[in-house]
Amino acid sequence: MDRTDRDQLARENMPLVERTVAAMRRRFGPGVEPDDLRSFAMMGLARALDRYDPSRKVPFGAYAEHTIRGAIYDGLAESSWFPRRLMRQITFYRRADDMLRHAADLPVPGDTVESAHRLADTLKELAAAYVTTYAADGDNEEGVSPAEADEIVDRKRLCRNLQAYVAALPHKQRQVIQLYFYENLNLPEICERLGFHKSW
Repeated sequence: MDRTDRDQLARENMPLVERTVAAMRRRFGPGVEPDDLRSFAMMGLARALDRYDPSRKVPFGAYAEHTIRGAIYDGLAESSWFPRRLMRQITFYRRADDMLRHAADLPVPGDTVESAHRLADTLKELAAAYVTTYAADGDNEEGVSPAEADEIVDRKRLCRNLQAYVAALPHKQRQVIQLYFYENLNLPEICERLGFHKSW
């Protein structure tokens, strides 16, 4: 992508940056400076522009939204203290970003069936990331608002369902989840330890 195309994409996606900043501001309240959020979001936009591959035929806005949000979480995590619940959310976004970047590096699928299988695999990985991030939820649940209580109930229900799903995975897939999320190995290290190719 040449400089002109990059600048054009950046200009076209400034409303996405502003919407994301506004949503994060509502989420975190007045304790977070909007200029800090905007700065982190711009770093995320720049990162998305660096990584974007137009030949994949994915709309840039869809690709960039996750990276912008993740950059805001990263920036806030590095500059502030967060409650454990929020740190888990940041951890999930980081893991999801890593997995989606890996998926984006794979060759473009040859047909619809392969695309569907790859999407299913990516969703399984994201579900596993969610479970392993939120399963050990030990927050004190006293004194929460009704909206927070609903969120806690929904999250626990989802965690139970996802834990059951992960438990039903084949042994090798469960091993990958264990090594990746609990032992913090990267994909090449996991492949070396388990003896199979990274594309698996």
